[in-house]
Amino acid sequence: MSSDRNHLRALVDALSDNEVPVAISFLSELADEEIIDAETAAKLDRARAEPGEDLSLEEVRNRLGMSAHKS
Repeated sequence: MSSDRNHLRALVDALSDNEVPVAISFLSELADEEIIDAETAAKLDRARAEPGEDLSLEEVRNRLGMSAHKS
């Protein structure tokens, strides 16, 4: 077993009972995140460097006539 996993286990073991649900939620989110490859990261960097207006997801939905909440 790697020392990183041992370190992670030690950190988890040191959590108080009320911190455990927060840790579970955080780790679950972390596990669900998509890992992007170098090519995609480079494309994102280029897109971020282009001039343009930043829009929130809500504003994009509004401009496309999409409701934020489905009924």
